[in-house]
Amino acid sequence: MIEPGPNPFEAEGVWLKAALHTHTARTDGDLPPERHVQHHEWMGFDVVAITDHWTLTSSPSSERILVIQGAELAVDPLAKGRYTEILAIGIDDIPDDPGGDRAYWEQVDNYQFKTFPDLSTAAANITAQGGVAFVAHPYWSGLPLEVVFEAEGVAGFELYNASAERETGRGDSSYIWDLALDRGRLLFGIATDDSHYPGFDIGDGWTMVRAADRTQEAVLQALATGSFYATNGPEIHDVRRDGGAIEVRCSPAATVILRSGFERGLSVESGPRARLERSHILERDGSGAIVRARFDPEPDDLTYARIQVSDERGRSAWTNPI
Repeated sequence: MIEPGPNPFEAEGVWLKAALHTHTARTDGDLPPERHVQHHEWMGFDVVAITDHWTLTSSPSSERILVIQGAELAVDPLAKGRYTEILAIGIDDIPDDPGGDRAYWEQVDNYQFKTFPDLSTAAANITAQGGVAFVAHPYWSGLPLEVVFEAEGVAGFELYNASAERETGRGDSSYIWDLALDRGRLLFGIATDDSHYPGFDIGDGWTMVRAADRTQEAVLQALATGSFYATNGPEIHDVRRDGGAIEVRCSPAATVILRSGFERGLSVESGPRARLERSHILERDGSGAIVRARFDPEPDDLTYARIQVSDERGRSAWTNPI
């Protein structure tokens, strides 16, 4: 079985609602940095990472929101127009020459688009600065599994990108997660808005971080170790593992799924045609939606275990492997 990261639901600390992929007017976003941060504060975010393209954008934090400097960088693409991008969260420097093929470098909007030669080289630069690296929108970018699977030094990838979902229907990259986990590669999954136009595209995807405190250091540590869950709506209140049994508490859900390897995993469904095999609905709300469930898989049946909670609107929340 794959060795999971820490269970954030058992960790000491605070839950912080984090926007980890955002853009300002310094590159291709609508608002100047201060207004961009203010909109995220209005929307109830505790953390916003400004990840302008090949540009370091700083803005002061306030009592209500922590601002983390980052960037969206890129590596040599699979082909012209087939962008392979990476989020660098918590960095202080972007190299003038990242070492990629200059045939792909060009001026785009307000920034100079450049490339690293590959994801591993980019991730090494990011982590050497104390930052955390996540591969950006692999489904939208059409990335083969091997590109992500073979990337060294990345904490994980964008499991859900709301901008990609809105524009092309290719926002959910969970396929690549299970394929990687099937091969024993532990990756963590974040959800993001990829916000460019505040007031229009904030609050459709975010990451709930379990940090020791409200500091950049604590948030980066939580991201690096998988102490968070991703969501585009539902809340996961608790996940506990006792031996083989896994119990979940969540906001009202239509389905709760225990995902694992090929032909493995279990699920519960609120509707009348649900099959409950080693799965139990422990509690419903007044409308019949699931708010507590338990799974009792056979011993040694799971190669990994991650939870997905989905509501009646089709929105989901995803834990990292536990």
